[in-house]
Amino acid sequence: MSIQFPSYIEQLKPYIAGKPIEETQREYGVKRVIKLASNENPLGPSPKAVAAIKKSMKDLQLYPDASGYRLRHALSKLEKVSFDEIVLGNGSNEVIELLIRSFCVPGDFMVASDGVFAAYPISARIQGVDTLFSRMTQDFRFDLPAMLELIRSNPRVKLVAIPNPNNPTGTYVTERELTVFLSEVEKVRDGSVHVILDYAYWEYVNAKDLPDPVALYRRFSNVSVLKTFSKIYGLGGLRVGYGIMRPDLAKYVQKVRMPFNVSGPGLVGAEAALGDKEFIKKSIRINREGLKTMKKFFTDLEIPFLPSQGNFLLINTRQGFGMSGPEVFEACLRLGVIFRPVANYGLPDWLRVTVGTSSQNRVAQKAFLSLKKHKNR
Repeated sequence: MSIQFPSYIEQLKPYIAGKPIEETQREYGVKRVIKLASNENPLGPSPKAVAAIKKSMKDLQLYPDASGYRLRHALSKLEKVSFDEIVLGNGSNEVIELLIRSFCVPGDFMVASDGVFAAYPISARIQGVDTLFSRMTQDFRFDLPAMLELIRSNPRVKLVAIPNPNNPTGTYVTERELTVFLSEVEKVRDGSVHVILDYAYWEYVNAKDLPDPVALYRRFSNVSVLKTFSKIYGLGGLRVGYGIMRPDLAKYVQKVRMPFNVSGPGLVGAEAALGDKEFIKKSIRINREGLKTMKKFFTDLEIPFLPSQGNFLLINTRQGFGMSGPEVFEACLRLGVIFRPVANYGLPDWLRVTVGTSSQNRVAQKAFLSLKKHKNR
């Protein structure tokens, strides 16, 4: 007897993770491999987080605090919101899933843009929710007026996804654009359409017109904000993220959250990382220096790239090397460097390059120079 799965599970295309270092070493026989594929902090984890985690190891036999009391209080102080407005997740990805599960039933819709972070349509599809996509603008930004039309024209739209800045493009929507958009969405169906502002890269942002998400959250009642410890705090392996949402919504989201969804080491590590101000400052400095260096490198080599407010750049491999993104990715694997092809985002001629340390960036540049010389033969 064959098992019948729901059609939305049968058709599901899973998330494509960055290629691991060990796998690359095994497949290509390369001893030294650097990974600049998953937008991880090249400095590693916060030292204060590591110390706190080591101290917590003696209690690994105990279940973690299911309420996340200490971390939620630390976050409420940081974000200047109440304890009841914080929902913890196994990475911010889980908070995406919790919101979809809370708002939607199979047959409902989420609105997003082409090029949106892949976790959104995948998480929606798992719940039997389809995503309505608007096309990006010519400069690879979200077309908010087009998204608004999708919201207005379909009564079963329940959620809207706006990562700002977006991954993998690194582009963003401005304060003026987003404020106008949120004002209009709030008028649709009595404010029942909920907007998720995903600010995973907020700490790296330096654009003056990229809005503070918590300020928008306070202004608009149908907005939630997502953040993560996986990027600037260097704790991607612990999987800790959080959402900021109205207490009445958080109460329902907490109902669908599995108990103990954040590990004990994750809770103490994240709390300690929040207080590591020097590490955060250093991470910001290293990223800005690296972005400047890599932008100049790509400009000098006539390799087009998108302006980025994250810790990565999206480069055009077709114009830069005469090759597709996956082809450049494969060639660089053989040289011991892992980047991220983004063909699954509908961008087959682009490659995402995470900004590393100065030494890692030099290795990346050497790989690209090797491909450039090969092309010019």
